Amino acid sequence: MRVMRKQRRLDRNSALPRWLWLGILTTMVVGTGTVALTPPLAQVKQITPSLQVPKIFHLPRVPSLWHTLAGSCEIQVAGGPILFQKNAYLERPIASTTKIMTAYLTLEDKMMPLNRKVTITSQEVLNDRQGLLKADSEVPLFRGQVVSVQDLLWALMLPSADDAAWVLARAATDNHPARFIAAMNQQARQFHMDHTHYVDPDGVNHEGYSTAADLMILTQHVMKNPEFRLLVRTKTHKTAFGVLSNLNQLLWSYPGAIGVKTGWTPWAGSCLVFGATRVEHGSPLTVYGVVLGEPAFNPMFHDTAQLLNTAFHTSWSPLIHAGQTVLVLHIHRVLTTTTLALYAAKPLGAYDVGEDATLQWRLKKPGPAWHAGQILGYARINAKGWPESSWVPLKARTSYVMPWWAHL
Repeated sequence: MRVMRKQRRLDRNSALPRWLWLGILTTMVVGTGTVALTPPLAQVKQITPSLQVPKIFHLPRVPSLWHTLAGSCEIQVAGGPILFQKNAYLERPIASTTKIMTAYLTLEDKMMPLNRKVTITSQEVLNDRQGLLKADSEVPLFRGQVVSVQDLLWALMLPSADDAAWVLARAATDNHPARFIAAMNQQARQFHMDHTHYVDPDGVNHEGYSTAADLMILTQHVMKNPEFRLLVRTKTHKTAFGVLSNLNQLLWSYPGAIGVKTGWTPWAGSCLVFGATRVEHGSPLTVYGVVLGEPAFNPMFHDTAQLLNTAFHTSWSPLIHAGQTVLVLHIHRVLTTTTLALYAAKPLGAYDVGEDATLQWRLKKPGPAWHAGQILGYARINAKGWPESSWVPLKARTSYVMPWWAHL
């Protein structure tokens, strides 16, 4: 009996209390989980980047060869530089490109929702017949006919219906179209279209005028409106007037064409405001153009297609090649410093227009391990005056696993 009691005392003295064992086990389980996620020694204290390429690149100027039969012309990158001008500030009649402003004011008018119904009056029918006698572009209108603002806009911008322009102007001003025309001129002044004067909503009257430069200003504004963009990029649409087709042949013939408006009168000649978007060198690029006073309507579309081709083929230099090391990161932890090289997954470059270009980058915070080819940052090169280019991934050159002792 004494031996058994002595053995129990020895067992109790040699063993740790149960509560202490439980605490140790809990610490091991929970603590191990914590170390695996955010080990104190593995936490990044500082990252020192070392740039392996220039931050600023000096670009050459490589001139493009431009040619057009238009009397006036301007080509510009959306949100970017003007690439070409020819008599861009010459005031001249602009024909149905006038309807760009008519459509824009209608879309911006809260009293002219797209579903609003408009009843055709005898005055509109009379104007329609007079327009047909003058070979104007019209849609069939009948007294008492009820049509929506949206259908009138389709008629205005696809077949370029002059009568639709006047119906919209009267509907927006309680049958006072002169007020609508005044609003067109007021909006032009607000857009700083200093060489523009409207006298009608359809552009038939040759006393109205603008310039290629002013129409470019207008285009850059109106193309921010999603409803307007939908109108001008649509090829055909079924309406109360039947199936209407867009007169802008570029929508069928030029890949990436996005609009915007045709025009023709004997005084203005053939006119076109146009645009296209393509992915060039990994980034979307939108180019707008204006031609006024083209000698013929159908050949105008070949002329403008060549202008777009010249714009999209502006000389571009790869400044950083795919696979080239862009940054070396020195990653400082409590007891270790790791060196990591990041390379560009795709080429980075800029257009050769004689401006400076700047390298930008952003980094992800690296964890305790990464593998070769893992994306750990992004870089891009932006040229002065041009829209921002797309980000290109920066990838790890080598793999890394933090040493076991850093987890202790």
